[in-house]
Order: sequence, then structure tokens, then C-alpha cells
Amino acid sequence: MAYYKFYNIQLLPMDTRTTKEVGIDGYCNLFGNVGSKIAEIRKDGLKLSSIAVKMRGEMYFAPFSVSIKEYPSEDGKKPNKLVHGYFLKFDDVNELVDTESGKLEYRSKGNTSSKRYQLEFVFDPLNHIMAIHHARGLPTKRPLIAGLTDLLNEYAHHLFPDHNLEIEELTAADSVQDFFEESKKGISSYSGKVTFSNSDDWDQDLSEELRPEARQAEQELKELSVGKWETKYNAFKSNLMSDLPRAAKIQMMLATLYGNAEASYVAQDGTKKKYHMEDHPVRELHREEKQDGTQNRAIAIVRLISRAKEKTRVSEGILTRNKNIL
Repeated sequence: MAYYKFYNIQLLPMDTRTTKEVGIDGYCNLFGNVGSKIAEIRKDGLKLSSIAVKMRGEMYFAPFSVSIKEYPSEDGKKPNKLVHGYFLKFDDVNELVDTESGKLEYRSKGNTSSKRYQLEFVFDPLNHIMAIHHARGLPTKRPLIAGLTDLLNEYAHHLFPDHNLEIEELTAADSVQDFFEESKKGISSYSGKVTFSNSDDWDQDLSEELRPEARQAEQELKELSVGKWETKYNAFKSNLMSDLPRAAKIQMMLATLYGNAEASYVAQDGTKKKYHMEDHPVRELHREEKQDGTQNRAIAIVRLISRAKEKTRVSEGILTRNKNIL
């Protein structure tokens, strides 16, 4: 059994009037270039750390293998594509010394590690979402997103200079539902961010009631080439907002897939609390079968991605039962 976490990786046009979406082939091209770079450094006898991102604690984070695979589509027509591979998190230690004396005990020929973690990933270019094995060695959200951004940005900028790379962790929508339903005395502050999706089903992540106005707002911002929607609301000192504005609630429901949000509030019993969206990542369990090969496992993980995306959606039921939410 293995748990996976999920990351929305988007290449967004900086000017939507003149630049098209990269599409499935564009995302595959991006990861294909990463795979070619790995092959190149191995051919030249270079160390993996030469293309790695430096992380805390003298650790490195690097792509270890990347392959693009095709698999049958449900309609039996054009095959689907996925990207399968591994990241490594490792240190780069060439010498070991005696702890007490400092005397040299061992010197390697290079490219050696005392700590090494191999982390499987699968990327779905249709949904532009990556699943990464949530195992020992996986960096926490912010260092991981920073590392992935550093690793991919060089290739993204070279291949798609008119696009911007954005990466967000998927958040479970039930945490937003719990926040909406919790009885509160009031809210002291809110901040949120949404990066606009290049997906045609952006408005499907909202209830039927909200889709027309959300679609209109999104279209206006896209036409103006606005890449991010960032919002902050604060009550006056020693006071509380009675509720969040409607725009903030819409933003929160979109941020589970496309951004992040947080709020400080006071519960009915007077307790000061904070809601941090990043504390509630989507995780899915893959029950691996012994007979599964790499291809079958990768296809199964792609299916986890579809389930994970569903978990970012605030259900129609919660909005129906709680008319006062919006």
C-alpha cells in the first residue's frame, strides 16, 4: 500500500489574447526534456547533483527517471498519455570521518550518498496534476513546490517563454465545508489566492448557482491577462467581521484546486482559531497488487488523480443544506 499527494502543475499563457494553451503534447514535451537531460548527464558521466535543487540540511532534490507512456483510452480511439518517473532526495557525501578523532575513514570516487529517498511520481497531462508517493523523504509542501518549480522552470522557460509555471497542492474540500459550517462569533482576517486554470472545466468546480458569475469574472480576468486573484480582508482592530464576503467564499472553493487560503476567526466559545488550507492536503491510497507492472501501476495512479480532483470540489449538497453559506 502507498499513499500519494497531488500537485496541480500549470503552464499558463501570460497574454491570453495572443498565446494558446500548451495542451497534452506541451506538458509531455516539458517532461520529455527533463528525461533527455537526465540521459545526457549520465552519458557525460556527470553527477546527479549537477541538475538537482539544493534543499535544507545539505540535501538535494532531483529527477531520477522520466518516461512518457501511452495507454488505451476508454473510447478505444486515440490513446491517453501519462508521465511516470522517480525523484530522488539525497545528500552528496564523498568522505566519512571518525566522529571522535576526525580521522578520515573512507573516501569515495564521488556521487555517493549516506541518505537516499526514491519517490515515485505520475503526471497526468490532461488534468495537469502530478501524484507523488507520500513516503519518508518527501519534502513538506512549500519546499517541495519550490523544488519542483526550480527543477521545471528552466525547461518551461526555454520551451514556452510566453507561459508562466504555477504549482499548487490539492486541498480536500471537506476542510472548507467544515470551516463554512462551524459556528463562529466572527472572522478577524482572510487571505486567499487563486491561479487561473487553463482547463475548460474551471467552472465545473463550482455549484450551478455560482457558475455564471464565476465564469464571467474568470473570462474578464483572462481577457485582461490577470494571472492571479489575490484577496485580503481584515476587520478593524478589536472587532470581527460577521461573515466572509461572497467573493472570498467563491475563492476558497476554487483555491482547493487552484490556490491557497487561510482565515483567523473566533469560535462561539471564544477560542481563537485559524484555518490553513495547506493543513488539509488530498491523499489517496494505492493498493498495489503483486502482479502489477510499472505500466499498470502508473495507470492505476492516474485514476487516483481523477479521484483526488473530485475531492477538491465543494459538494452541491453542502450548499443546498446551508443556504446561508453564499
